[in-house]
Amino acid sequence: MDILLLILKIFALTALLVGLMHPLSDVAAWDEPGWKTRHIVCAIATTVWLGWLLFKPKFTTLVTVCVVWGVIWLISLFHPSFRNLLPFLRCLTSLRHRIKSGSPEFIVERVLGLRPFEDSTTDFGGIRDYKAVYRNNGDEKLLEFICNLAGITDDFVDKKCRDGLGAMHAETYKVDHLGPGHWMLHFYETTPKNPLDESKTIKASDLADWNGKTVTYGMTEGGEYAKLSYAQTSGIVVGGVPGAGKSAGATLLTLPLLASPKASVAIFDGKGGMDWSWAQRAASLYNNDCDLDLGTATEQLELLAARCVEDLKNHPWSDSDPDFWHAGASALHPFHLVVIDECQTLFDTTGRSKEDKAMIERCKRAVATIVRKGRSAGWCVMLLTQKPTADSIPTNIRDNCVVRFGLRVTTREASEAILGSIPDGDPTPTEIPSNRRGGAVVQSEDGHTKSVRFFYLPVTEAARALNGLTLEAVTDGLTA
Repeated sequence: MDILLLILKIFALTALLVGLMHPLSDVAAWDEPGWKTRHIVCAIATTVWLGWLLFKPKFTTLVTVCVVWGVIWLISLFHPSFRNLLPFLRCLTSLRHRIKSGSPEFIVERVLGLRPFEDSTTDFGGIRDYKAVYRNNGDEKLLEFICNLAGITDDFVDKKCRDGLGAMHAETYKVDHLGPGHWMLHFYETTPKNPLDESKTIKASDLADWNGKTVTYGMTEGGEYAKLSYAQTSGIVVGGVPGAGKSAGATLLTLPLLASPKASVAIFDGKGGMDWSWAQRAASLYNNDCDLDLGTATEQLELLAARCVEDLKNHPWSDSDPDFWHAGASALHPFHLVVIDECQTLFDTTGRSKEDKAMIERCKRAVATIVRKGRSAGWCVMLLTQKPTADSIPTNIRDNCVVRFGLRVTTREASEAILGSIPDGDPTPTEIPSNRRGGAVVQSEDGHTKSVRFFYLPVTEAARALNGLTLEAVTDGLTA
């Protein structure tokens, strides 16, 4: 019987010690580096005190222990570290933190250790210099965090999130910079599946009639529809290595316009093949002999540039109607899109004769005119190339194209030929996996890039839609 009682006592003390140490398994850093040590000392001391009382269950033992506690408390008034020897003190302090473990204050101050507030290192009192909102969605935990104190930078927040993975029971994280001093922190229990890794094939009937401004062409990395607005856009660049999905992406960007009476699409196919044959009947101008007949292509581009300038001059400018996009595209005043596939055919002078070089310069001037003046006149040029270099896409033209799609490329030089400089931390075309056909990095007017993936629309579907004269309208651009 005595042996059984001894075993029960040892088991009870062991369970007590494990229970007191439990918070340490959930929290990486509560207040400061010394907190963990103080908590461990208190847990061990508590176990020793109760063990003494348990193995010496006498009144004199209780009195002795109480006297010793009183002495320790008096000493702790001058030497606070002695408080760690008092039973349950630090453990009770941690209890309220455990109860508040779902609060944004707990996550910010105790788990991530950001603590940008006027406060002591052990209490929640004081004035906080930040705002936070926390949501636990199961596999994903979200913390919206706003703080404009010096030193709270992107790198600082990123490091704290990385250090706090264990405390958040997370496998990975993502930081979205929403604005100055404003972040959304995502913690994932398991690595989330990237929606761009899955190809999505659509039908022409999934596309809506063109609304005169935007087209839906794919998905973003956040799982939302990726859309391109032609409004106030006079130039678009699309580049990538062969097989990256450039032609398939261009199909989605142009098909709604080709099928609409509100748009006029001129197509120059520098490759001279059948890639654009599906659009030949619907295009207002179709030339797939650019390489063989440079002179005709030059004259056609100059004619289009002249029409663009004429539209700009003839528009009834007024305060109530400042540009083409105020009223928008219509059958009477359509939007004009000039598509130049394999644009290096019309821009690259390498190995060309003197006569050809002169015509290429004329082509560059014509395209540059449309890109510079077309924004307010309802004109836009789309340049596509599988050889992205400064010769293929002249920088003076590229820099005036506010929308740029960089599909997969293998060199930094090719990436810069399409997109120019990319802000640090933004996705780049060189990072796109080779098996992500149709994957792209799109750069908008603010210079920042985001990852997208074009839907795949078979050319036969596109041809069938144009032969049928109309596209089936869907309420919100695309069916899910």
